[in-house]
Amino acid sequence: MFTRTRPALEVHAYLGNPGPYEREIERLHERYLFTRRLYELQQGGVSLASVSQNKSRLARLMSGTVARGEYQLEPACVKRIVVDGKERIVYALRLTDLIVQGVVAGLIEKAMTPRLSDRLFSYRKGISWWAAVSDCARTVREHRASHPDPRTRGLYVLRRDIDSYTDSIPVGSRSCVWQMLRSVLDPTGRASSIQPSDWALIENVVRQEAFVRQRGTFSMFRGVPTGQVISCVLFNLYLTEFDHELAAIPDSFYARYSDDIIFAHPSPTIAQETGARIENLLNKLGLQANADKSRDFYLTGAGRRSSDWPDTEPTTTVPFLGCRVSAEGTVSLSRKKTRIFLREVEARAIRTAQALGTRPQTTVGRAVCAVVNRMTNPGTEDFQQRSAALLRRAVTDRHQLRQLDHWIARIVLGAVAGRRDVRAFRQIAYRTVRRSWGLQSMLHARNRWPRTTSS
Repeated sequence: MFTRTRPALEVHAYLGNPGPYEREIERLHERYLFTRRLYELQQGGVSLASVSQNKSRLARLMSGTVARGEYQLEPACVKRIVVDGKERIVYALRLTDLIVQGVVAGLIEKAMTPRLSDRLFSYRKGISWWAAVSDCARTVREHRASHPDPRTRGLYVLRRDIDSYTDSIPVGSRSCVWQMLRSVLDPTGRASSIQPSDWALIENVVRQEAFVRQRGTFSMFRGVPTGQVISCVLFNLYLTEFDHELAAIPDSFYARYSDDIIFAHPSPTIAQETGARIENLLNKLGLQANADKSRDFYLTGAGRRSSDWPDTEPTTTVPFLGCRVSAEGTVSLSRKKTRIFLREVEARAIRTAQALGTRPQTTVGRAVCAVVNRMTNPGTEDFQQRSAALLRRAVTDRHQLRQLDHWIARIVLGAVAGRRDVRAFRQIAYRTVRRSWGLQSMLHARNRWPRTTSS
């Protein structure tokens, strides 16, 4: 007769199983395979490269130590780094702690996945972040199709960003995050079902002890360890009920990517009520929206002001996840993402041309165009950056794609012939760049790509 396994045994069995530890070592090895971190990440003089070669043995040793309740995490080292011109605090762990944290994060993620809302798009296997943008565009197109008269069209769009989400999640003893963890790891609610040593390890991973030079060691009571895999898991878990409540509002669109929230509804009354509800729900969780990034839009094709809610910002496009969704339901890259993408295209084109030196112009041109084509090829995502992936997966604004075609052709001419203004086409015809050198057209490629949710 089949007997259901107790959740407590599942938690203990998972933490005592060598398999998750071996998979975590493989994940770290894959992540840092082409970086210096593969050798710089060391413990006791043993690098990650060496650990990966003996992963089975180490996995058995670590799982046994955890199962006996003997494993002890060391305080993380707090470091300051600069990302995109902003100073950020990250937490560096020793190698074995990094592995254990990944295993605990995997346990929590596996347990909580069935409870997550389908309107959550961040850090989830099999769910792409650009799908949220495509869904938003589809909602706009459906609204447009259901209102043939342009004067009756209009969506109220709320954009919210949680203020310092990483540093704001409470992890003190009274935080509701512990009840959330208990509920996903032990749905039966038995207080004694999870072994004390297992729960202590989970607590120590979530509320990471840290070390700061000249300040000593301290325990975190608010905020999660930035730069570690457990932080992404907690970003999704902490707002689970929030996601379900907003997604349940009839005739609405809702999506969340970590701390980035968007809500749309044709009714000004419901939109205003939802704005107040968002604020109340966040306050209950000890969070608040970033006032500087909170915006209320009225999305129409003409960009007219709403007479029912005059305080909203009239617009023809709404920003979301590095894109802009128009009132026609098309998706384009934001100006910032467009500039980033073009700078990357130009940098690679110039490096390619310089590497070929004095080769014939046609040879250099074809090589440069091949590199540019590879950047936006959906089959070579390992060599892409985020903007390029967006162009292939989400962008449907044909006008922007036509502009990008022209700008990229000029970049190619600049790398090959040393001149990238419009007059450069007098020296080398646009047809030559396309037909002879083989530069692909973003616009024509979009028209030939398989139909997606954003098309």
